[in-house]
Amino acid sequence: ASSMSGLPDAYQTPEGLRTLANYLRSQNGVKVRSGIEHEKRVDYFKGKRLIECLLEAKKWPKSIPQITDKGVARLVAGELIQASFFHRSDKVEDKKGHLQISKRNVFEESGHYTWMYSGNMVWSNLASVGIIVAIITCTLMPIWPESWKKVLWYCSVTFLIVTLSFCLARFVAFLVMWLLGYDFWVFPRLFDDSLSFQDSFKPIYSFESSAPGQLYYRVGLIVAVIGFVYWACTQPTEFDGFIKANKEFIDDLYSGNLLADVAHNTRENIDRNNKRVPNLEDLLKEMEMDLLEEKKAADLQSNSSDLFGNSSDPLEQGSATFVSLETPESGITGEGESTAMDDGLLEELLQQHSLEDDNNDGV
Repeated sequence: ASSMSGLPDAYQTPEGLRTLANYLRSQNGVKVRSGIEHEKRVDYFKGKRLIECLLEAKKWPKSIPQITDKGVARLVAGELIQASFFHRSDKVEDKKGHLQISKRNVFEESGHYTWMYSGNMVWSNLASVGIIVAIITCTLMPIWPESWKKVLWYCSVTFLIVTLSFCLARFVAFLVMWLLGYDFWVFPRLFDDSLSFQDSFKPIYSFESSAPGQLYYRVGLIVAVIGFVYWACTQPTEFDGFIKANKEFIDDLYSGNLLADVAHNTRENIDRNNKRVPNLEDLLKEMEMDLLEEKKAADLQSNSSDLFGNSSDPLEQGSATFVSLETPESGITGEGESTAMDDGLLEELLQQHSLEDDNNDGV
């Protein structure tokens, strides 16, 4: 049904206009460009592109009738402006990509229009939450359980091996077809940084004739391949060692031998002291050594008092001291170790007693 103005009734309700706006803001909607309006980044489009999108729409929403008339498309665009889904903008001179709000907020195919409606934000909000959760999860990876880390390690290693194997097979296929005079690539735009993720896988393959004048390069490549095959056949030991080394490397990757999980070890040993805690046996031994040292000091002091207190002759006292310190039966030695006093100490003792005798004679 439509009104007297020719505009369908579905586009005269807020629900119908919002459904159309959600479609126009989707991937199947009108193509937009990024610009700056009043120091804010915005999406804008040209009126002509909007009309083309309405008339040549794909995957049109089922709840609203499809637009097939250009006049109706203009009316619908005008209703979208009146409902404040977008407004008209003018380009700023001498500033590429800069816009300003136009004073004539009417729809014309030659004008530029800036979106004020962001579209259905459900998937965008879910994606934002997913990104935040992923970042937090990756940040907390040092405290992950060991099983989670192993799963992540296996997935990473598998992805790395599959990617390298695919690139190698892709390059070998190109070389084989290049020798035959053709350029054959699987996913030719795979490594094009200027494209989006989806566009990097389009087209699936390309097959074209090679440029002329590459005969010498093909001959050189054939010679190199023949030389490699000859080396692999005549040196089976070295080639087998190369294959074995690659196999061991892959086994080490999957076994985790190349992954040093220092953070996990630190978390597991967080309540352990790196220093060895002494047990009861060590404490008893330490007490025994302290008692033995005290006994040795007491015996040494007792023997020194006896030696210098019993004899009046300094020479005899020094000789007695020397003899008693050298004798194992004196009780000063312990556990087979000799504690004899050296000649320097003996001379010092003799000189000290001589000075004492001189002082006494003077008095």
